[in-house]
Amino acid sequence: MFHERPDMVRRLLIVSDHLAASDALAAHLGRHGFVVVGEVRSARSAALAARTCDPDLVLVDGALRGGWRAVAEALDGVVPRSRIVVLEAYLGADEARRARDAGIGATILKHVEGGTLASRLLALGGPA
Repeated sequence: MFHERPDMVRRLLIVSDHLAASDALAAHLGRHGFVVVGEVRSARSAALAARTCDPDLVLVDGALRGGWRAVAEALDGVVPRSRIVVLEAYLGADEARRARDAGIGATILKHVEGGTLASRLLALGGPA
């Protein structure tokens, strides 16, 4: 079970400017054992929140105004142990490479089933 594995990702910071989607995501992942330590609406807010809530995982909506690149830049050096994961509607091979080069730990397509999303996040293991 998830709670028996202290090395697993537990603490999430969600970065999305779509309130309803963010709330639904937080509720769903909470049911799968994740602790949502913050929900913010911008890259700048993500950097501020990350300093105080020390997330294991920063989950970024790929459709965020300013994009995932803005979040990666804002978090650079702020929480080095946190993994950044982008939820994207579509991600081609070139964009996935650019994301990895920018320090994004993983990219996951938005249309995955909820349990699959939780499983993929758990598969990332503990903090970076």
